[in-house]
Amino acid sequence: MSEDWNAIAAEVDAAIRSVSDVSQPYGYPVTLRMPGALTGPDWDPNIGPPTYRTLYAVEGFQEIRDPWGTLIGQTRHTLTVTADPEAVPMKNHQVLIGQAAAYVDEAADQGLPWVEIEDVKPLAPAGIAVLYELTLVS
Repeated sequence: MSEDWNAIAAEVDAAIRSVSDVSQPYGYPVTLRMPGALTGPDWDPNIGPPTYRTLYAVEGFQEIRDPWGTLIGQTRHTLTVTADPEAVPMKNHQVLIGQAAAYVDEAADQGLPWVEIEDVKPLAPAGIAVLYELTLVS
């Protein structure tokens, strides 16, 4: 019998929302900023407006050690986010931590503290993503 990984992804989404931040009623929101599509000729492309999607996250900080186990004074900032098939995070996309996409518009985009995604690791059993671990640029 095969697993219904889409149903499992929905369960994981509900679980992340319930444990990510108990001070907020619907979890800890993160807005994913995906760049707009390129249109026009190759020598003069036009970049369309960005797309914003809300994901929910558990935030983590990990102190980094060298191969001998000594702390090196750097911290890795990660977000474990819910999977949304319409919002697949990628390297060089940006996130706005603590705000839902409903509060972001193109006019306010430039003044917001966006953080770039350095690395994306999907948890995708059977090829269907249920979570993503995002490593953020420090």
